This record gives sequence, C-alpha cells and structure tokens, in this order.
Amino acid sequence: MNRSRTPLIIGIVAGIACLGLVTLIVLALVIGGVLFASEDDGDDGRTPSSAASGELVAPPGAAEDQPYLEISSAADGPVVDVYVDFLCPHCAAFHETHGEDLAQLARDGEITLRMHPRPMLDANSTPVGYSGRAANAAVCAYAEDAEDPEQWFEAEAALFENQPGSEGLTVDELAEVISEATGSDVSSCITEGTYLPWVQDVVEPEALESTQGTPAVLIDGEQFAGDITEPGALEETIVAG
Repeated sequence: MNRSRTPLIIGIVAGIACLGLVTLIVLALVIGGVLFASEDDGDDGRTPSSAASGELVAPPGAAEDQPYLEISSAADGPVVDVYVDFLCPHCAAFHETHGEDLAQLARDGEITLRMHPRPMLDANSTPVGYSGRAANAAVCAYAEDAEDPEQWFEAEAALFENQPGSEGLTVDELAEVISEATGSDVSSCITEGTYLPWVQDVVEPEALESTQGTPAVLIDGEQFAGDITEPGALEETIVAG
C-alpha cells in the first residue's frame, strides 16, 4: 500500500518544486521590470526621447550630405564657413566678439554665411551629448523658417548667452531658451532630437576633416589667419576680400 503511493508523492513533490521555480522566475521578471522602470524614471530630461532611432533628417533646404546651414547667400560676396560648438567657451567669446558683425554682413547680403553646428564636445558634458542636443535645438529654430536668418541668429545668441557648465541644459530648458529667444515652439523637435543624426553623421565628419577645432572660420575655403579675439578683425578681412 505504501509503495503504491510513492509515485504519487514524488509527482506532488516535483509539481511543487516546478511551481516554486516558475514562481521564482516570474518574481525575478517582475523585480527586473520594476528596477528597469525605476532607472527610466531617473531620466533627468537631458536625452532626446527618440534620437536613438537614427533616422537622418536634413534641415529644410539642405541635402542629406550638406554639412552646414546656409543662413544667407550673396551672388558676389565671399563664402564664410563658421564652425561652432555651443558648449565651447571660446565659441561663446567668438560670438560676443564677431557674432553681430557676421549677422549684419549676412543681413546686408554681402556674404554667403554657412553655419556648422558641431557636437565636438559631446563627451565633455555630464551626461554626455549636450553639444549635439544644443546644436539640434538651434537647427530646430532655423527649420521653423529657413528663409529668415533671424531664426538662427536669435537661437545662436540665446544658446551662447545661456551656455551651461558641464551638466548641460535639460531638453525642457533648451526648449524654453529657444522659445523665449525666437517665439517659436520647437519643443517636440528638441525632445525628439530630429536633427541630431544629421549633426552627428554629416556635420561632424566634415568638420573633423576641415578644421582643427572650434571656433573656426573659413573664407572662401581658406582658414582665417587673423587674430580671432580682436573685435572687427574678421569683418575687416571679409570686406577687404
């Protein structure tokens, strides 16, 4: 009689053991999901939500392989290429010294102004990537009306005026800076990182080949050789032709 119950007892014990294993697996998955969710909840708002999609979207009026924004065009004036990084302190100083001169030359139609917003210092922010996010924000502003250079000039000035330390600005803070400067709501473009792949995969590779760093200025393809810290020096060189 006792022997006949043995298989049943073994089966019950095995069933309990399997149930325990399944329960442990389910519990582990639940705990893992909670931890993963907790990590997501810890996002500080500095990472575009969908930039990881990697889809390359060129700014309005630009070909996919065009590594600059053409802010103005001039039939007879020189082509001026300006390379900047919005986390670069020297670029902020450059903008303070020469930004209005370049903007006025562009407004007057005296130069073809090409801006190259670089993510060169992405690794220098915590979390990484602020340079690219700020560049994307500026391009988002430009894209609101590519025919109006003021969209770029106002966004550029605001980003340099609000240049952060290594912590960078959050996505929401970037959107607020651009909105206050331009009057345009580009929060979705900034949040999604719409032009970030273009900045990273088109602008930066060309910049690495053409320049030694930022800020950098090329006039008709030739590196500006004057004193970049001297007010008026760049404008004088451009006008002199």
